Amino acid sequence: MGDNCIPIQERKQHPTLWFDDGNIILTTSFSLFRVHRGLLSMNSPVFADMLSMPQPDHMEDSYEGNPLVELRDNDTDFTHLLRFFYDHRYYQGGTETTFEKISGLLRMSTKYQMDDLRNEIISHLALAYPSTVEKYLEAVDPKTQLPLFPPFPGQHFAVVALARETDASVLLPAALWRSMGMPTRDILNGVVDLKGTRYTLSPTDIEMCMVGKVDVYKHLVRAETSLPNKLKKSECIRQEQQGDPSFWPCIEIVRPTVVHHFSSAGAPIRDNYDVLIDMRAFEAWRPHVCDSCRTLADLKILQWRQRWWDALPILFDLPQ
Repeated sequence: MGDNCIPIQERKQHPTLWFDDGNIILTTSFSLFRVHRGLLSMNSPVFADMLSMPQPDHMEDSYEGNPLVELRDNDTDFTHLLRFFYDHRYYQGGTETTFEKISGLLRMSTKYQMDDLRNEIISHLALAYPSTVEKYLEAVDPKTQLPLFPPFPGQHFAVVALARETDASVLLPAALWRSMGMPTRDILNGVVDLKGTRYTLSPTDIEMCMVGKVDVYKHLVRAETSLPNKLKKSECIRQEQQGDPSFWPCIEIVRPTVVHHFSSAGAPIRDNYDVLIDMRAFEAWRPHVCDSCRTLADLKILQWRQRWWDALPILFDLPQ
């Protein structure tokens, strides 16, 4: 019986994955599945190897005359896998699904070496957790509608845990970055969704996110306060129109705005921020300067964003 605590006789036949002509019984700790050996072998090399071994005529592990294979897989995850075996339309990359389904199938496709399905799921998750800064900025744009799954509290923590579990390391930079942007209390204590499920980071990831949050905020303050120095008086349209070489209209707007933002009179400093998209001092003065100064500032910020993004593997101790 292995580690399963419920006797086989008390486990339930699955209502839809019990086929009268099935020739093998698979069981998790809760359910019995009567399915087809050929279908299992066709979909997974792990099952193909497992089922290619000759079976004795009189098997001790049998159920209703069919060979019985006990599995330690999560009942829900394995149900998703079998449903996909019987109908590949059950999951289609690029179309909205549920986190339960996509996470279960990623775990199962990893374990059972279904590389095509695994790669398709990782690519699907990468819509929200991409590997380039350009795709990231597109993904976090409120106007973008991602065909992934309905967002839920603790989602970023859940994706980090899933990527760690399944070695989907390509998702980790963006998932950890988005986790780091969560409020400190949530990073430390986790987040509970409406169903009562708590999503948390591992102690190591909590430490990296907390250290990274402080370090990144320092970079944010330095960038916001140094950005006015990157503007060029000689290229300012308003300065040229003014005709007074001693007066620079745009900088007279920029510097007081930055000082006010970081002063006690400015808006409260928030604990949840994303410096890639949330440079509030800059956004406060950006619409009020000339096109030339605005373009130069935008270019500099694009360069900073790319540099910060390229540094994520170092920030989170990940492979390049």
